[in-house]
Amino acid sequence: MRHALRRAWGGAVAAALLVLAAAGCGATRAPSPGDTSVTDLMTAGDRSRLQTITTQRIAQQSDPDQGYRIGPDDLLEISIPDLLGATAFRGATLTGPPSPAVPGVEAAPVFRQGFRVSALGDIALPQLGTVPVAGLTARGLAKDLAYRLRVAQVLNNPEVTVTVVEHRSDVVAVIGSVERPGLYPLTRPEATISDLIWAAGGPNKDAGRIVQFTPATLPPPDADGECNAPAPGAVKATPIRIDMDALLRSEEAGNANLNAPVRAGDVINIAPAGVVLVDGWVQKPGSYPVTRSLTLTGTIAAAGGTTFPADVTRATLKRTLSPTEQYFMTVDLHAVDDREAADFPIIDGDIVYLPASSARLVPWGIYQFFANVFRLGASVVTF
Repeated sequence: MRHALRRAWGGAVAAALLVLAAAGCGATRAPSPGDTSVTDLMTAGDRSRLQTITTQRIAQQSDPDQGYRIGPDDLLEISIPDLLGATAFRGATLTGPPSPAVPGVEAAPVFRQGFRVSALGDIALPQLGTVPVAGLTARGLAKDLAYRLRVAQVLNNPEVTVTVVEHRSDVVAVIGSVERPGLYPLTRPEATISDLIWAAGGPNKDAGRIVQFTPATLPPPDADGECNAPAPGAVKATPIRIDMDALLRSEEAGNANLNAPVRAGDVINIAPAGVVLVDGWVQKPGSYPVTRSLTLTGTIAAAGGTTFPADVTRATLKRTLSPTEQYFMTVDLHAVDDREAADFPIIDGDIVYLPASSARLVPWGIYQFFANVFRLGASVVTF
């Protein structure tokens, strides 16, 4: 029993010394020189890139040469006045007086027909044969067909109209935590990121606050402009992280520049909510699932709340926004409770740390010391 008492006494003293040493370490712990208070889930770089893309694409909507690009399985309606009359005239015999069976130009019917673009990206047109159309806009194809009709001496001054009746080739991928992930066709050029998210059924129950938007880039047209422009490429840019709540409320919040128009080849990925790691002087340190509405105070509450030594004026939130960009935020929980400071939203990968207060850690260590002693005494009496 004497040896047991000595071991317990030594353990209590060691625990007290360890607490005092931790108090000293906690007192010297200072925030990193790069610590920044961040209230947004987007970096300045991501916000700037998204605003630039939005501005460019909105400007392109008014440019007919930057519209929907035709691709396989699209349905086109092509109208060419005088084409049927020109065909009949070319097949007629020019000897003798004009035959009344050959209509004049003014009486020629209008050629209007639907064409389904083949898997190779072409269509078969009377008098022209197989014509490649993939990668052209409707206006560009009309110019190309008019040029081919002139070169083939079918019509001297053709007027060609091309309309895309069904849009099936230009698609945007909506993946991740949405109700119906998949490929969605761009049926209208003004469709935005939020439009495609809602087309996919909206975020599901596992969705987090981050949308990873990867814009596709198209090869530039050549010196001749539209007609010889190559088909859209599959080049992808670096993903842009967007705060989904800010995105879905962009119109009412006056941040329409966050809701960029989408283009073929774009990828919209709704990241899952993930987990947050809680460490330090809380009741139950560990990792906890994140929900879209989870905040810093909610995370600490999920971890059982703070313990007595915790310094609630220096709660630390570490957030990794990119492989080369991290932020450390120090939050006064008293100010948050009094609504004098913002309660930060929590996203996947965040780390919440509650440091110790030196003024509270020393008395807590003394309390633990005597609590262990009295607990040991009670054990000895019982023994």
